[in-house]
Amino acid sequence: MENHPHYKKLKQIALDCNYTNEQVQNAGFNQVAELLETRDFSLAFLNNMKRSIIDTLQNRDDEEDLQGLTQQDKSWLDAHFPDWQAERGRQGSKPYVTIWLEGRPEVANAYNIQ
Repeated sequence: MENHPHYKKLKQIALDCNYTNEQVQNAGFNQVAELLETRDFSLAFLNNMKRSIIDTLQNRDDEEDLQGLTQQDKSWLDAHFPDWQAERGRQGSKPYVTIWLEGRPEVANAYNIQ
């Protein structure tokens, strides 16, 4: 689906117009048909497109949140913990940020693998 021209076009519209997750979720068939200038897609395909675009928008928003956080606190972290690293993630619908003050641990060490 992610290679389908309708999906690519709708995703680009959502990104270019800075749509919110709620706007995408609430978009009806007729609204999307107007944006895509076609009615050549099913309701199931529309729902799949919307779910995938919402994931994309959540990733965009999470990345912006992480950049805002790191810019706000970067100078303090740089002064006190020069090797700090941050990573964003999502558990279910809840985003989170993990900050390692002395650098991100190696995967083997994180799981006590020797």
